[in-house]
Amino acid sequence: MAEPTQASGRAFLGLIRHVRDRKGADALGRVLEAAPEATREVFARPIRVMDWHPYDSFIGFLRAADRVHGKGDLAFCRELGAAAGKRDLGTILRVFVALASAERLIKSCSKVWSDYYRNAGRMEAVAWEPEDTRVRIYDFPQMDPAHCRLMEGWMISTMETIGFRVSRDASERSCTSSGGPHHEFVCTWTRRGTER
Repeated sequence: MAEPTQASGRAFLGLIRHVRDRKGADALGRVLEAAPEATREVFARPIRVMDWHPYDSFIGFLRAADRVHGKGDLAFCRELGAAAGKRDLGTILRVFVALASAERLIKSCSKVWSDYYRNAGRMEAVAWEPEDTRVRIYDFPQMDPAHCRLMEGWMISTMETIGFRVSRDASERSCTSSGGPHHEFVCTWTRRGTER
């Protein structure tokens, strides 16, 4: 029997902070009222960075936050991902801010993924050139579309925070939820100040 997919406390904490900071003191409570029981059970105890929680509870949080504070179209999940990306560059990814290397950040994705998700396939950079950057998530067919939107926001935000301009059409181009063989996120980018 396969081990259950889990999300780390780290994956929750930045999102919680963004909801509270941007939407007000009672914002988290409204999300939890709309969330499934599995999500409310996780929030019944303190969430710590190094703890692991059921993946379904993480998705329950994302989808409830999108319904309550977004339009139910998962765009708020992308906003949450962008906020988490900026926060992560101030903590576990701060070395990339100093290096200002998009290529190194992209190539490091396989190491970062396992800090956030367990038994959730693997993330791999397959191309990292400015005109062709592709990151794939393999062996994770149950990855929820809300999580896909979160990852779009996270990837774009981390690159923009270290000084790169990411193309507006950056997005997930292949998804297992729509029959793709894997998840594939695609973008092009330039260093700020070098655009023509």
